[in-house]
Amino acid sequence: MKQRSSWHSAALDGLTMAIVTGLSLLLLIYVGTGEAKRTFTQFQIEKLAALGRSLQSNMEHFLRPGLPLKQFVGFRTSAVSLLTSDNTLASVAAFDASGQIVFEAGREPAELLLGMEPIAQDKTLPFSAWQNDTTLQVILPLRNRFENVGSLTLSMPLAVVEERVAESFKPVLLASAVAAVGFGIFVAMQASQLAGRRRRWMQVVYGLIFTSISAIVIVTLVSLYSDGARAKTKGLADSLGQRIDNVLELNLNILEVQGLEKVFADFKELNSDIRSAGLVIDGKVAIHTNSASIGRPWRSNSNDYEYLLDVGTSAGRSVQVAVSVPGDIVVRQTIRSVKNFAALFLASAFMAGVFLQFAGSVQMAKRPRDALDAVPDATEDQRALLLVKPVFFVAVLSEHLTYAFLPQFIQAAALNAGLSEAAASLGFTSYFIAFASSLIPAGFFAQRRHGARPLMYLGLVFSAAGLSILALYPTFEAVILARILSGLGQGMLFIGVQSYILATAARSERTQGNAIIVFGFQGGMISGMAIGSLLVTQLGPQGVFLIGSSVAFVMMLYTLVVVPPVKMNAATAAKARSILTDIADVVRSFEFLRTIMLIGIPAKAVLTGVIIFALPLLMQAAEYRQEDIGQVLMIYAVAVVISSAYISRTVDRSGQTNSVLVIGALLSGLGMVVIGLTANTDHGLLTSSSMVSTLMLVLGAATVGAAHGFINAPVVTHVVNSKLSRQIGEASTSAAYRFLERIGHVAGPLVVGQLFAFYGQSPTIILQIGIGVAVLGLLFAIRPTPYNDLASEREES
Repeated sequence: MKQRSSWHSAALDGLTMAIVTGLSLLLLIYVGTGEAKRTFTQFQIEKLAALGRSLQSNMEHFLRPGLPLKQFVGFRTSAVSLLTSDNTLASVAAFDASGQIVFEAGREPAELLLGMEPIAQDKTLPFSAWQNDTTLQVILPLRNRFENVGSLTLSMPLAVVEERVAESFKPVLLASAVAAVGFGIFVAMQASQLAGRRRRWMQVVYGLIFTSISAIVIVTLVSLYSDGARAKTKGLADSLGQRIDNVLELNLNILEVQGLEKVFADFKELNSDIRSAGLVIDGKVAIHTNSASIGRPWRSNSNDYEYLLDVGTSAGRSVQVAVSVPGDIVVRQTIRSVKNFAALFLASAFMAGVFLQFAGSVQMAKRPRDALDAVPDATEDQRALLLVKPVFFVAVLSEHLTYAFLPQFIQAAALNAGLSEAAASLGFTSYFIAFASSLIPAGFFAQRRHGARPLMYLGLVFSAAGLSILALYPTFEAVILARILSGLGQGMLFIGVQSYILATAARSERTQGNAIIVFGFQGGMISGMAIGSLLVTQLGPQGVFLIGSSVAFVMMLYTLVVVPPVKMNAATAAKARSILTDIADVVRSFEFLRTIMLIGIPAKAVLTGVIIFALPLLMQAAEYRQEDIGQVLMIYAVAVVISSAYISRTVDRSGQTNSVLVIGALLSGLGMVVIGLTANTDHGLLTSSSMVSTLMLVLGAATVGAAHGFINAPVVTHVVNSKLSRQIGEASTSAAYRFLERIGHVAGPLVVGQLFAFYGQSPTIILQIGIGVAVLGLLFAIRPTPYNDLASEREES
């Protein structure tokens, strides 16, 4: 019977791990397909633009003297030639300035998509791209000498992109399914061998599977991008071939035609992406944009993407058009996509860790008696911390799923209500006010008699309700109500988790316990923003809101079923007094004020004022891509997580927080100085074209992140491990600290915004703030506070 039960448990473990692995890999594949669709679509857009440029040039040459568009001759012949050269083209059409169709050709009716859903493009490009549910369209303007008189459109079905990407990812899906099932079988067969410290092997195998599938996805992306580059090169060759074909139709000796060299030179100038273009006659280069190649046999360059197009014969000799695109243009696109994918891969890795933690936690809670033995060599309190770890992470993730598009969503709701764009700030102000307002009452609630767990599941209910309202009732009044509920919920959850940690963690392990909050916030923020920004392109804002709400609701059920209840100890409960008395006590403590004014508030002001507010503005002004801005912020968050993991253990071993906090303040100042040194002496702004400036920017953000890892968890330990805390209650002390710390959250953007208003948006301001933060750190070091004696002056009085 016991053997049967053991086999049943092993099978259940294997099934759980197979499901967890499958979900993680599906998320990874979804991320990859999203990147593939965006980039492959961009290649198709560039191909369509290349195909249309020759016809656009001919039409504008006709329109330049002021002739009407409808009198242009030869549109259908040129359009049919384009449609014949590329079977993905659905239609080619010309519209006048009022949007009325003038000419059209193709297998589908032409429709001008201008004003539909735009596809983001470089503003310097001489075309725009649009799409609806079924069609992708490139619009090239048609101008005479004075104005825009119409537009030329080339359209293709979106299904071309979707089917190509889906076909490429079929092997990846198959490999992922095999890997997930194989991992489940491995866990089931080795269940008895994967207990205790050997459980690390399960994590190692999982990591190898995740990395292997990631490598397959990257190879798939590179293959897709190469196909896109070849299609673009062919489109360029077809466009140039049209011009040469027009000459051959006159039955002239092509070598006797004057001005062909200028045709090729103008073509290269018009298409800045190409490396070279040439005319090849009987295998020898007759005309070439690189004069050194003329007269030589045509030789292919393996480093480039080339296309050799047969356009006909002239005087009995074969005539070909050759176009080459430098290989590094594909490499750059691949690197950019891999960089974006790496950021999303990081989010997937965080999510995978949470899935494994979630599954392991459920397994621990299946049978209460057996749960005590689920993690060998661990105390009951350590197991409780392990069980509560996913709660805060997933709650923060559900909130941050919306942050990539929430500002635009709230602004649209404000405009629909007849308010100004500035009213959108109320959505964020209401959230932070509600968050801060919930902290002290929540601490009182946890400390008095009710414990921490009710705060956690009530907070998750409020958060889920707020996201549901955003999805179902997108009016401005409902949005404000939703943000208030979410703020209250996140604040209650924060205090609930913190109080739970204080009630269960051993005194020597409280910094590691507080690091759970740091990891949960930073990891949840990274994962939520990365995944949410991808999901919104497929599901829309309402879909993401509903997913976030569902995730919060599931985590509420997990808290009810899995997380064991805890009670504040009797001594702490006996000392509970009114919140106003607690606040009065902490603000009268010189050492408490010294800690929060010199370390706590400045750190939060740097987070919201410099990292979240100023840095994106500076990078946007320097024309960094939006994805680059987000990835620099992710580097900051990753540095916080890594730093916190090591520093929390160091503080718990040494018992010294003062020196760690000083180092954190100095490192924070140093990081901002590095960011400030990227200023351009001419106009005070960053420059995205400088590799040195970009590297310094990344280094500065990472340094500030590492510095905040020195501060975030240790500073809580610094104020909680004190005589004052033991007198008025740990929950009240920490809640009061977290409440007062919010002054930094509010002050950061206000102060930096005023500095930008007076002195302009310059990294030099960040440098000066960095010096100020470092000076505050040195002031904190002047009178070191003995560890565990934060309120000594109060006791002496």
